[in-house]
Amino acid sequence: MKKILAIILAIGMVLSLAACGGNSSDGGNASGEEGGSKDTQTESGKKTVALVPPAMISPYYKSVISGAQEACDKLGYELKTLAPESESDYASQVQIVEDMITQKVDGIILCAINSDAIVAAVKKANEADIPVVMFNTQNELAGGDVACYVRYDQYEAGGKVCDFVAEQFGEELKAAIVEGLPSDHTTERMGGFVDKAKEEHPGIEVVASQAGDWEREKGMNAAANMLQANPDIDVIFALCDEMGLGAVQAVKEAGSDAKVVSFDGNPNAVASIQAGDLVSTVSIGGPGTGNMCVEALEKLFKGESVEKIVNVDTEIIWEENADQFPSEAD
Repeated sequence: MKKILAIILAIGMVLSLAACGGNSSDGGNASGEEGGSKDTQTESGKKTVALVPPAMISPYYKSVISGAQEACDKLGYELKTLAPESESDYASQVQIVEDMITQKVDGIILCAINSDAIVAAVKKANEADIPVVMFNTQNELAGGDVACYVRYDQYEAGGKVCDFVAEQFGEELKAAIVEGLPSDHTTERMGGFVDKAKEEHPGIEVVASQAGDWEREKGMNAAANMLQANPDIDVIFALCDEMGLGAVQAVKEAGSDAKVVSFDGNPNAVASIQAGDLVSTVSIGGPGTGNMCVEALEKLFKGESVEKIVNVDTEIIWEENADQFPSEAD
């Protein structure tokens, strides 16, 4: 009896060891196969995504981050966000991207301050096999491989602003433009408005333009200067909401009847429209943009293909539809 019991115990131990050995072997093969570890990471590990906007001055970038964060939360990704203090500090942005590469993030979402300067950082990401998705960028980079551009047609949107102004205030107007920093954004938004005026609304004359550098105070000062030099200005087109809100203040202080229209669709601009101050802004899909950028990275992580260009629709926000958009006063 004792002999039989010993045999049974021995058989049990052999089976137990075999089972343990089988589990260890399966795990080793899964992680050792080419590409196997990457698949395992996607399924069970936490991917890290870096989001690098030009700065945090405009609420637009905060809305992009909120959309990206929501998408990352759903997918179980970690989102790291870092930006330069100023939208003119392209050198710091390049350094931030390179730091993220050193930290071995899994993917990078980026809106470049300077499209030429960022190329070197994008190439470094390519060398490290880190996919790059760019947003709010009108033209493709001259170098480096960007997997996907999530963007909207800024030139077309600038034309929409001109059409709106003509429809609301008439075809015979004097307009002024508060420009941003020298960039594709300024060129396209302003160009769309100016060209549409020349082609379809020749009675809309742009009598002045001055830079506001994407900042509220500078936008206010630029608008004040133009109003002082041209007190009969009918409409001020600010190329971003922060400058537009500054222009609204300048109009009030000057006692002018000029109307202010702007661009970005930020919640504080929507609140200003609802308060009867700002006339309009342009929705450029902030949260949706962030969401689409993360979705593109998810596909890339899985080895799936993505569209090179993903377009976001633009829409004029004004008193008739402002209640359909997020609103938050300063």
